[in-house]
Amino acid sequence: MSQDLWLFIGSVALLVAYLIFSAKTEMGTKLGAGIKWPWQKRE
Repeated sequence: MSQDLWLFIGSVALLVAYLIFSAKTEMGTKLGAGIKWPWQKRE
């Protein structure tokens, strides 16, 4: 793969990680530690 493609993948990964982190911290302050994501319906 080219270096530009790796840079793009890394940028997207960081963006997604930031969004998940911010969502978890916002939910954590409101709902407590038990966070249930919509796609985790196994429990």
